[in-house]
Amino acid sequence: MKKAKKTYGVYNLIEWHARLRMGKATVKVAFTGGSITTQGVTPATFTTENPVIQFAIENSPEFHNGKIRVVRSVKLNGVVEIECNVPKVAHDVPSPIPAPITIESVAAPVENGDNDSDMQTDNEAKAEDSVKTTSATTQVEFSCNDDAKDYLEQTFGLVRSKLRNREDIVAAGKAHDVEIIFI
Repeated sequence: MKKAKKTYGVYNLIEWHARLRMGKATVKVAFTGGSITTQGVTPATFTTENPVIQFAIENSPEFHNGKIRVVRSVKLNGVVEIECNVPKVAHDVPSPIPAPITIESVAAPVENGDNDSDMQTDNEAKAEDSVKTTSATTQVEFSCNDDAKDYLEQTFGLVRSKLRNREDIVAAGKAHDVEIIFI
């Protein structure tokens, strides 16, 4: 896309400070310098080279309704490259659905009482190892409390009002096998 310097105008207004919505963000645009005299109407204007602001203005409902119009457009030397954001990689978050539990059965009968205690300690050791592997914590870093609250609310469905300070946030994370670190 070729770079352009565009002047947008709003007729029949002397000055207008517009707030144009662009997704979740708003863009403030100040149209100034308009006049209405016996000699004619001069629109309030705003001039920009910024392609993001041009995109916001040209995709606003005010532009589509005709309230904002293009007064001048000058092509500049240069090209604006439009790129896409890198796709987000899902965080390694433990799933709320537990893993299926497998039960092993022993087909051979036990002849001796000593073997029974050895088998029991082996099964207990295996169970402890499986508990250690399932309770591995995930480390997540946050720069402020609100980001950590958002993460816990979206991931685990916790209530934000219960997370009053960093100790509450860290404790809630530990309850869900997440180690929360503030940087």
